[in-house]
Amino acid sequence: MQKWQKIFLSLAGFLIGFSHEVMAFVGGSFLGILFLVNIKGIWKKSKWDVLFLSSAIAFFGLGAILTIIAPGNLARSTLDVGTNGGPLACLGNYKDIKWQLVLIVASMIWIGILKQKELLKKEIIYCILPCIVATIPFSIMGYFTPRCFVPYEALLISIIVANSQIIMAHYATHKKISIMVACVATILVFAHLLPTTYSDVRYILPYKIKLTHQLEQAQENGEKDVVVSKFLFMDKICREDLINVDNFFLETSTTSVVNTFLALYYKFDCIRAISDADYLIEIDTDITQNVDYGIVNKDTLELISIITASDKICFTIPKEMLGTYVVDCRDKDLRTHVKKVRIRAVGEEMQNPDLEMLINQT
Repeated sequence: MQKWQKIFLSLAGFLIGFSHEVMAFVGGSFLGILFLVNIKGIWKKSKWDVLFLSSAIAFFGLGAILTIIAPGNLARSTLDVGTNGGPLACLGNYKDIKWQLVLIVASMIWIGILKQKELLKKEIIYCILPCIVATIPFSIMGYFTPRCFVPYEALLISIIVANSQIIMAHYATHKKISIMVACVATILVFAHLLPTTYSDVRYILPYKIKLTHQLEQAQENGEKDVVVSKFLFMDKICREDLINVDNFFLETSTTSVVNTFLALYYKFDCIRAISDADYLIEIDTDITQNVDYGIVNKDTLELISIITASDKICFTIPKEMLGTYVVDCRDKDLRTHVKKVRIRAVGEEMQNPDLEMLINQT
């Protein structure tokens, strides 16, 4: 191995440790076992080889420490303990990769039948054992969710592929069987990703493109208080493979964390999301105390919702209902306290809105 390759691998160790907390545990377990198994031969290496190995471990360790002590990981390690229900419940999450486990066991049995003892030994020592060791910290912490399985799946798939090559080498004439096994293995491994991939391509990606265009257009127009399209296909998303999926989308409320960070990123004062078929009504007042306002249908007097507000009354209504849904203030002289009124939709604003169609004082 050339010097530049050793330097590259040493730096790659940092990236592996810093990429994901589970990668840190799995990678650390692998390096530790690799070191222990080859400890006699290591001391016989040249000083440059020892220096390379030491630097790789040091860089990996630095990345792993930075990942593990990240604020988000520390918070999850304490908040989610009760959620998973202890070590046994965490280990039970292996059911989420049951098909990968079935495939790897089947492939290893087949390799054993073919008397590939050296390959089996390496797989058990360098892949299976690190996975088992890396599971222990998560079981103790009580935090072992589906997203923790990414490195495990990668290792299992690599073993399955390696075993398949050995197996097919003994049956070179059966090309059709080789293709069939590869197809079935691929389908079994990635089948659980298909619903998520479909929903991403069908709903989330078009929304992302649309939202990005709206935000960039607002930047060009010099807007600071921005109204964009709301994501309306939450029921179409496969939620099993997403964590807190609702928290990834913009809301009408200005207190949403996603709204706040997106506003900071695009340098807006405020971002809110509403349906393309709705109007956002904003009524600024000089009222200081909290007051409950009812939003009613003035024709039927049916109460639609109640809003607690002080100096700003905000609500959304369908565009075709403008003038039908009004703020009910029969017991309050609201009109004299109004300072400003805005009626906005995505990409448009109504000029000089009529206060009469927004406030009911009869």
